[in-house]
Amino acid sequence: MTRTIRRPAALLIALIASLVLAGCGSGPSQVTSAAIIGDHAISLDDVQQEIRWVLDNVPEAQQAHEQNNFEVQAREIVRSRIIHHLVTVAARREGLRADPARITELIESSGGAESVAASIGIEPERVRDVAADQILLQQLAQRYADRVSVQLVGTTIVTENAEATAKEQALDLGRKLAADPGAAEQVIRDGGHQLIDQELTLAETLQNQPELAISAVFGAQEGTVLVIQPSREQTGWLVGLVRDRQVGAGSGEQAAQQADPQVLYWAGIRQLQPIADELGVRLNPRYGVWDETEMAPAASEDEVTGYQLRSRTVQS
Repeated sequence: MTRTIRRPAALLIALIASLVLAGCGSGPSQVTSAAIIGDHAISLDDVQQEIRWVLDNVPEAQQAHEQNNFEVQAREIVRSRIIHHLVTVAARREGLRADPARITELIESSGGAESVAASIGIEPERVRDVAADQILLQQLAQRYADRVSVQLVGTTIVTENAEATAKEQALDLGRKLAADPGAAEQVIRDGGHQLIDQELTLAETLQNQPELAISAVFGAQEGTVLVIQPSREQTGWLVGLVRDRQVGAGSGEQAAQQADPQVLYWAGIRQLQPIADELGVRLNPRYGVWDETEMAPAASEDEVTGYQLRSRTVQS
């Protein structure tokens, strides 16, 4: 099965079991839910059941439990269930379907359901869903590859100074852009930064800048100011206003046929972002907060991977 870019896995995301703490949300549904997406709740009991299975069957999970080091893994389990629900919504809207024979082939090529479940840390009962999600996410990326384009106005910040880190400078500039998006070019130039003003298509970016293609640049709504680090290998922050985001007609099949399947998988997750924004994702506070830039839970607001600032254009 396809290995993902960010976390090694035989199938989808590498999930290891963790201890789930009881919720302390503001309402009854929050207390009994690990997460809520729109009006859909992910049961805390179901997550606990999955964790119990993994603790009993995955030695690495037990080791992490003994070392009191599995908060990250707990969030991964919740994340995979959130992604599954978002994929289900996207597939229904787009008319996508994972061929049962292809699902079986994917599982068998990875050693069978029991082997997959133990290797990535999920219950055997969820293996087919996880395999189907992988197939559907790749289809979703193909469907949108030649349809999505973005007009981005921004700059990159890589240097630090005595007064501020690169991140602090990027956030400061991002807030200025959000406060006056109509003057974005002038704000950037006045700050002494090199201006980026580009129209980016998802299809070309998948081929030429895959890390950018799977970033929030192609998932954020029009009018959003991004402060992100698109590359895992290079330092520096991208600060950019999504001035325009268009989704046109087209099948996407031709444009995406040469893309790496791993990149397609993550590009598919990025195309779930508009649905996540539309429905809203709320976590049980014990799992932290939803990081829309990473499309994953983060331990706290201080540990999110990037920032999406709503400009006056969006807020109005």
